[in-house]
Amino acid sequence: MKPFNTIEEVWGFLDSIPMFQKSGTSAANFSLEKIRTFCERLGNPQNEYPSIHVAGTNGKGTTCYLLEKVYADAGYKTGLFTSPHLLRYNERVRVNGEEITDAQLVEFFKESAELLQEIQLSYFEISTALAFWFFAKEEVDLAIIETGLGGRLDSTNIVTPEVSVITSIGLDHQNVLGDTFEEIAREKAGIIKKNKPVVLGNISGSPLNEISKVAVNKDAQLYKAERLQPEWKNGVISLNKASVQLKTTFKESINRWNVAMVWKVVDILNAKFKVKEEQLIRSIESFAGAPGRFEKLNPGFEWYFSGSHNAQALESSLSAVEEMKPMQEVVLVFSGMKDKITPEFMEQLQGFKKAYFVEQEGERAAKFENIREFMEAELITENDKEIILNELKTELVIFMGSFYFYPIVKRWTTNVS
Repeated sequence: MKPFNTIEEVWGFLDSIPMFQKSGTSAANFSLEKIRTFCERLGNPQNEYPSIHVAGTNGKGTTCYLLEKVYADAGYKTGLFTSPHLLRYNERVRVNGEEITDAQLVEFFKESAELLQEIQLSYFEISTALAFWFFAKEEVDLAIIETGLGGRLDSTNIVTPEVSVITSIGLDHQNVLGDTFEEIAREKAGIIKKNKPVVLGNISGSPLNEISKVAVNKDAQLYKAERLQPEWKNGVISLNKASVQLKTTFKESINRWNVAMVWKVVDILNAKFKVKEEQLIRSIESFAGAPGRFEKLNPGFEWYFSGSHNAQALESSLSAVEEMKPMQEVVLVFSGMKDKITPEFMEQLQGFKKAYFVEQEGERAAKFENIREFMEAELITENDKEIILNELKTELVIFMGSFYFYPIVKRWTTNVS
């Protein structure tokens, strides 16, 4: 392998590795052996700082970004690792809210060139190792680590966190994680570590039972966000029977659970990482939201993006839309992966005033012909996007389906005036 001297060489190398986005599970490695060996050779950087480990079907991205803000606002040097990236690779790794620079990326790949040739990691494993290395190099006070897929065999699962968080359990990636809620819950529960507390979001019934069994076996104290009795009304999130009221910028009621989990994590870690309650409230109320999660796309129009890629997330986003306007007055612009185009998923997308579909590149991407049997929609292409967007300036528009749709939408909508 040639040494890495420029960022272009780094991008060329990363582009040569199959990505989950385009190739699906064939691009992933569901084993911890390679990442563990690789990080051992790096000196186990993931053990050099405290961390919070977050898994879950939905909500983990928002929870991670909110945790980052809370601890950064409180004066701690934070690391944040998330995936997938939406616009650029550097987004995956942040310190104090700042993305890793191209020069720092080159430094990692230059230092690790021989090791990368010897131990051939997947795209996500490389990203994980990079984050662990960078957080150690930057000497962060606390790292927030988001799982990529599942938990038990996810590349991030070589950390021993101060606290684990499982946000929710839903049916997603069944070909990898299992066909039932119980199987998926067991996979997510794989992040629970011995004698380390775990915080749960909106999880009940048989998934809760499965996670509880793992927690008991690991002597891990279980904390449920429901104990805070989170409630929602028009962006105001109440905790503890309204003894705490938070005026947030959130549009989706599901975020009451993300806020409750963050509140509980802060409480658990308060002995080591002090955050005053008034500071915590300020951080939550001023949080602008995680990118791509019901994000307003353009200040001049009522256009929003929601990366709702499974039934649970879709239900949450559609409820938020209906709080704003009746569905029959809202326009949908949709794109997604073909493995998500099921009759049940598409049934949820009925009832809009008008629907448009956008095809993405890659073998995983759904094509127009895949969705036409489920819904009436018009195809938008690069050639006619400006005409159609101009017609939608006065409409409430929700762009949704897949996080991989986000860069297309941002490019299309950012400079519209």
